[in-house]
Amino acid sequence: MSEQVEFVDILEPRRTQSGIFSFMTRNWHPQRTLKLDKYFTPQELKDIAANSVYLDAFIEAECSRSGQSKDKLHQEVHNYLEEMGLDKKMHVIRWMGVIFLKISFMMKIKMFVNEAAAFNLKSVMGNNPVLFLPTHRSYADFCLMTYLCYHFDIDFPAVAAGMDFYSMAVIGRRMRETCAFYIRRTLAGDPLYAATLKQYVRTVVGKHAAPIEFFLEGTRSRSNKSMPPKYGMLSMTLVPYFAHEVTDITVVPVNISYDRLMEHSLFAYEHLGVPKPKESTGGFLKALHTLNDHFGNIYINLGAPLSIREFLKNDTSHSQETLKPLDMQQLTPDQFKQVQSIADYVITLQQKNTVATISNLLSLVLMQSLMKNVPLEFEEVLQEVGWMVQELRNLGATVFENDVRSSVERILVVHRKMMRLDKERRLRLISGVLVDLSSDVKKKMKGHILQAQTMVAAVPVIQLQLYVNPILHYLVPPAIICLIVHRSATARDRLEADYHRVRKLLSHEFFHLEKEEPNTFAKALEYCIQNSVISYNGELYALGEDTKLQYLLKWSVWPALTSLLKCAQVMTEQSICAHKQALKLVQQRVESERVHPYCLSLEATANCLNGLVAANALVRNKGEGDIIYELVPHTMQECHNLVSSILPTFSVDFTNNAVVVDHKALSRL
Repeated sequence: MSEQVEFVDILEPRRTQSGIFSFMTRNWHPQRTLKLDKYFTPQELKDIAANSVYLDAFIEAECSRSGQSKDKLHQEVHNYLEEMGLDKKMHVIRWMGVIFLKISFMMKIKMFVNEAAAFNLKSVMGNNPVLFLPTHRSYADFCLMTYLCYHFDIDFPAVAAGMDFYSMAVIGRRMRETCAFYIRRTLAGDPLYAATLKQYVRTVVGKHAAPIEFFLEGTRSRSNKSMPPKYGMLSMTLVPYFAHEVTDITVVPVNISYDRLMEHSLFAYEHLGVPKPKESTGGFLKALHTLNDHFGNIYINLGAPLSIREFLKNDTSHSQETLKPLDMQQLTPDQFKQVQSIADYVITLQQKNTVATISNLLSLVLMQSLMKNVPLEFEEVLQEVGWMVQELRNLGATVFENDVRSSVERILVVHRKMMRLDKERRLRLISGVLVDLSSDVKKKMKGHILQAQTMVAAVPVIQLQLYVNPILHYLVPPAIICLIVHRSATARDRLEADYHRVRKLLSHEFFHLEKEEPNTFAKALEYCIQNSVISYNGELYALGEDTKLQYLLKWSVWPALTSLLKCAQVMTEQSICAHKQALKLVQQRVESERVHPYCLSLEATANCLNGLVAANALVRNKGEGDIIYELVPHTMQECHNLVSSILPTFSVDFTNNAVVVDHKALSRL
C-alpha cells in the first residue's frame, strides 16, 4: 500500500492581480546550499574556471599537440565560458516570475507540491552542494523548479539548458539571466570545449552556493515515462566530491506529473516519425494563444534527499588521482561506475515519487474501453476509475484524488479535445484529424511514410497512451507474471527465469534496476496471489479467479510485447540491418497488421531493439553514420519463442471502433 502524501497548491495565494506583484516584488532572502567565506558573482565563477590549474595544464598540452598559441586557446576558453556561463539578474527574475504566474493562470493551472518534503529539504541544506534531478516531460519543467525555489526561499538553481534555447531571440538571454547555463548536445570533436565545460560545472558545484539542476534523461521523454539516464552531466557534477573538494553532495530526485502535457500532440507525431519543429521565439509566441485553455494540475513530488557519501558508504577509493593537485583530479573508471550506479538509482527514485493522477487513471479506463470496443456510461466510468485508484494504491502508487466524480468531471474539461461524453453520456475518444504532410516534412520523416488514415487512427490512441505510460512501471511486473502463468501452470524456478528474461528484453521500454529485480519479482508474485491474479497449490502457479484484474494486466503490456515480437521478426529476416532501416521496416510491418497503434512508435521500436541487444539476440556495431545490428540466430529464436508464447491475443479494430468519435477536419504539417 502507498503512503498518503499531502500536496498543497502553491499558486492559490497568488490568484489576484495584487497577489502576483506583491509576491514577486517582496524582500527575498534565500537559503543557500553552502556556507562560504565569500560568495562569487557569475562573472567571478567564469574567471575561476578560466584561471584553473586544470585548464592551464590542458592548454599547455594542446599547444604542444597542435602548435597553436596559448593566447589563442585562452581566448577560445573565454569565448566558451561566455557562451555557457549563467547570469543572475533579480529584476529579470522578478519580471519573469510575473509572466510565469500570468501564463499559469491563463492556462488554469494548479501547482501541487509535496510541501513537507520541501521543508525537509530546507532543513538539511547549508553544508554541501545540492543537485535537483527532476523528470523531464515538458519544457515547463524549467520554469516550475525555479518558481518552486522562489516560493520556498531557496536560492535559484543553476539550470543546465540545451543550445536549442541559446539561439532563441530574447528568450535565450532571459533564460541565462534567470540562472540557466548552456551546454552543447555533444562534446565529441572539441576537446577544449569539453575541458572548459567540465571545469565550469565543477566550479559552479563547488563555489556557487546554489542548487544545480539538470535532467538525467538528457532530453524530454516523449513517451511520458522514465528513460535510461545519461551519465555525462552527473559525472561532471560529482567530480568535486570524488576529489574531496566538498565533503558530500545531496541529490534530490523530483517527479513532475502533468494532468495535460502542453506538447502531447507534437509528441504523438514525433512517435510516428514527424520531425520535431525547431525551437524559436516566433514559434513560442505563436503557441501562446493555444495556452489560453484548461491544462489542469501539475504535481511536484520531491523525494527524500540522497547523500552521495552515504550511498557510496564513504567509499571514494583512493587512487593515483588523489596524488595530483586538487584541480587536476578527474574521475577514475571505478568512480565512473559509481556515477552510473547513482544515476540508475535516482531514476528509480523518480519513478517511486510518481503521482498517479486522475488523468492517468481515466486514460487507463478509456484505453481499456477501446480494447473491449465498448463505450462506458459515465457512472460506469466513475466505478472503473475508483477501482483503478484502489489497485494502483495496492501496487504502491501515490494517487492524488480527493473526490472521483469531481476529479473526472474536471479532467473531462482539461482533455475535452481528446475525450468527451456523447449525447448518451458515454465516454468516447475523439478521432484524429486528416493530416496532409508537406513534401518537405516527408523528406525529413524518420520512419516509414505512413498512410493518412493510419495517422488519423494512430495519433489519438498514442496521445491517450502518453497518459497511461507514467504508471505502467507499477503494472508491468505483475503483468509479466500473469502472462507467463496464463501460458501454462508453472513451477517457481521456471516462472522466475522467464520473468527475468522478459524484463531484460523490455529493460529500455520499462526502466528498472536489475539488482532489484529479485525483490521486485517477489513483491509482484505476492501481489498476484493476494489479489487472485494467480493461485498456488504448493507446486505450481496457475491462473486465479480475478479475470477483471487479469485483463487489465494483460493489455497493459500488449503494445510493448507486440513491438518486441515485430522487431524480432524483422531482424530475423534481415540478419544484418542499419538502425534507421530497421525502424522503417518495423513501422511498415506494424502498419500492415491489426495491432495497437502505439506499436508504430519509433521510440518503442528503438527501445525494443536495445532490449534485444541487451539479451544478446543482436550485436550492435558502429557503422558509418549509423548503428548496424547483426543477428545472433539461436538467441533471437529463443527470444522470439518466449515472447510469442506469452503474448496475449487481442483482436481490436482501432480504425472503426465504437469508442471513437469521428472528427472530420483537415490539417497540414
